[in-house]
Amino acid sequence: MSALENAKRFWKDFSKREPEIKKALINEDYEKCQELILDLDEYAYAHFGCHFFVDNAYSDFEMTWDTGPNKTTQYLASMVCETAPVSIQKSWILQPFLPPLSQKAIQAQVQIKDEIYSLTDFLLFYEPQEAQNTWKCWIYCPGFSLIPNAENKREMSIYLLEMALGQCAYEAYVGEVDSLDAPDPNRAFCNLVDAYETFMDQVEKKGWKTYSSPLDIYSVYQPIKEIADDSFRKDMKFLFTTHPLFTEDTIEGNSDVLKDLEAKEGEFGTIYYGNLFGSREDALFRQQLSMQLGKAFTPYAKVIAGSIGKSFSYIDVIVFDREQFNLGLQKIQKKLDKQVKLYYQKF
Repeated sequence: MSALENAKRFWKDFSKREPEIKKALINEDYEKCQELILDLDEYAYAHFGCHFFVDNAYSDFEMTWDTGPNKTTQYLASMVCETAPVSIQKSWILQPFLPPLSQKAIQAQVQIKDEIYSLTDFLLFYEPQEAQNTWKCWIYCPGFSLIPNAENKREMSIYLLEMALGQCAYEAYVGEVDSLDAPDPNRAFCNLVDAYETFMDQVEKKGWKTYSSPLDIYSVYQPIKEIADDSFRKDMKFLFTTHPLFTEDTIEGNSDVLKDLEAKEGEFGTIYYGNLFGSREDALFRQQLSMQLGKAFTPYAKVIAGSIGKSFSYIDVIVFDREQFNLGLQKIQKKLDKQVKLYYQKF
């Protein structure tokens, strides 16, 4: 089996129950709905690393994958949504990550002592960090003063802000998060349920970069030590990545991220080739090739990172089906034979 085949099996089983799931949602029989998706959800968590939930908000059927910040899980959930049968894609809104103010956020409640608070009871105080294009955030709740543990309040604040903003906006624009026991009159604020709209208005006014997915957000790394040789993966100057933990693991020689994906029947690898120009043209060529590969590999692989070294250029990928990936790479190589010879190595 492969991660891609696991996704196909998930959709096969989901499709069999789809009419009953829709009926339960229409009738607002949420207990029945949970019964219908229970083992599907357990399968999803075991094979893709996250839970999902369904809803029919505003008369539309929605399926949302609650990935959290784990990038491997986000890539797997995105692949699952991309491989959904056409009939599912036509009748369901598929969310591969938590959107702003999801049904989960609207229904969220926090109990502090004898009081129960919903998202509307929280205030967001914020301060721009212009150099990073992010905000420093503080969450206030009337009940926070009753909680002595500061770390518990901070974790609660992170959780609530993530639900209010959605996974993409949270990862893109939130730099730091803390809690407040009392309102701060010296900082801008809004109700937590208005956080997404408030932030995106500011993003537009400030001209900050916008993202449609948390997988569009990339980081740039530079190896800490000076590389003395031109050998494979030791000649890298700068690395661009949408999966920071994967990149850190490969640089440091760790394998936690690699093993996590292997357990879900996928793999990480790198496509590499000898630099062609010895100039800035290498960067442009790598970028164009990366985009070409990204389009060609869907849905059985995704480009997640890349770098240029003294001798080689690298395009790192997450592979959901090795057999289909190999066939796809062979087809691409035939088209590029006169330009460059590509090689692949699994991490």
